[in-house]
This record gives sequence, structure tokens and C-alpha cells, in this order.
Amino acid sequence: MKYQHTKTSRLGNRMVNEDRIGIAEVDGSVLLVMADGMGGYRGGQLASSALVNSMLRQFQQHRQAITDPPAFLKVLISDAHLAVIRKGAEQYPPVEPRTTCVVCLIQHGHACWAHVGDSRLYLFRNGRVLSRTRDHSKIENLLVAGKISERELKNHPQRNLVTRCVGDRRRPPVPAFGEHTALEKKDIFLLCSDGLWDAIDDDYMAETLQQTTLNKAIDRLAYQAEFRSYPEADNISVIALRWISDESDKPPEDETEEDELTQTLKALDAALEKK
Repeated sequence: MKYQHTKTSRLGNRMVNEDRIGIAEVDGSVLLVMADGMGGYRGGQLASSALVNSMLRQFQQHRQAITDPPAFLKVLISDAHLAVIRKGAEQYPPVEPRTTCVVCLIQHGHACWAHVGDSRLYLFRNGRVLSRTRDHSKIENLLVAGKISERELKNHPQRNLVTRCVGDRRRPPVPAFGEHTALEKKDIFLLCSDGLWDAIDDDYMAETLQQTTLNKAIDRLAYQAEFRSYPEADNISVIALRWISDESDKPPEDETEEDELTQTLKALDAALEKK
């Protein structure tokens, strides 16, 4: 399996970073996880850490073939929900931390994902958004119902209210699932917190990812999100993966950079030969 990945997490103008991201590979399968602790509840960073740690640990310990990816992701979210509740109960005094999440499983050249809340997954193909998750939020419901327009989203008073989360004792999480998707070369997955997507539109994301290497593109997107949101920038976290093929031997992280350097040198050689 060949792919490139990168990640970043910025504090923004917050006192604490309540986002957590993680990636793990086991026996030819890859799991990407993004969690955004909810600031309206004490211990958001506890919730996001407990969720990511729970999912990565369970994935790494799973030694059987994952024949039903949606069912597997549902179990990951359910078990992470219990882990978040336990983490809150361990504190003194006890707290009830909560978090949103998005998780993606890639295996055998296919991907499946699930999310709870407004942490997002984007799938980019050929320079455009092929698919993205739909937020579990008040404004997303209003948008789908036709009660507000896209233009009204940014300044809507309920734009930060999510309708589903992980860690609520009274309401166990109900994830939404993406379609089981066959991957093509150069497909890019991007998982992010609302600190990114609230400041950067989908077209700018797609354009930036096309213009440069994955590492530089993600750094640029995170920087722009923080810059455009100043002085009220939220935590900004991103994990991205560019799919190459289902063959063995993952390429080095800097393979794209090497390719670009080789192309530049060839162009210079060609120019010199013409002189």
C-alpha cells in the first residue's frame, strides 16, 4: 500500500488545544482519526484524547480481517464514547467532557468513513471535492431545510451548535457513514476540525492541494485559516492522506518533493542544451 500523509494542529487564539488527530497502519489497513473537544463542556481535551487513543489502540490490537468496515467503525465510536465517559468520571471533581469526531478506514484500495458532529472529512479527486461529510449541527439542518442560505451561514448565531457528539451520557452517539468508495491514484483525504473549514472554503482547499506538495498545502491551509479568523481563531487541526496505490511498500514522506526537484533539474538541463 502506497500513500503519503501529513498532519498539523494549531492553537489559534485559544488557551488550550482541544483537538486531537491520529493515524495508524496495521496489516495493510490505515485508520485516520480526528476529534475536536467541545469547549462548552469542561475537559474537551480529555474527551478528544480519550477518543483518539481508544480508536488507535483498538485498531492496532485488531488482528482479524475487517470484513464489515461500517460495523467496525460503529464499534470504534461506541467504545470511544464509553472511554470518554470513563475519563471524565476519573477526574476530581468528575466532569462530563464531550467531543466530535471523524474517522476513516482505508484497506484493499477502498475507503469507508463515519462522523459524529461537525468535524469533517473531504475527499478530493482531480482538483475538486468528490465527497464531504454533512455536519450534525443546527445550521446544517436549517440549510438542508432551505431556511437559510450559504451566505447566511458564517454569521448565524447558532453556527456552533452541534446536534450529535461523543461523551453525552444521555444521548449515545449516532454516527453517519460515507459510502464504501473505490480509490483512484492521487485521491486526497482531508480530515479537519471546524477551525479549518469555517475559515476556508472548499474551492480554496481544492486549489491549494493541487498547487503544491501535501505538506506545504496543509501548512498553508492551516496558516490561512488562522490568519483569516484572527483574533478569534479556533484550534485548527488537519490530517491528510494522498492515495497512490494498493501495492506494497509505502513511499517516503518526501517522495513528492523529490519528484518536483527532479522535474526542475530536467527543465534546467533542457534549457541549457538549447543555448
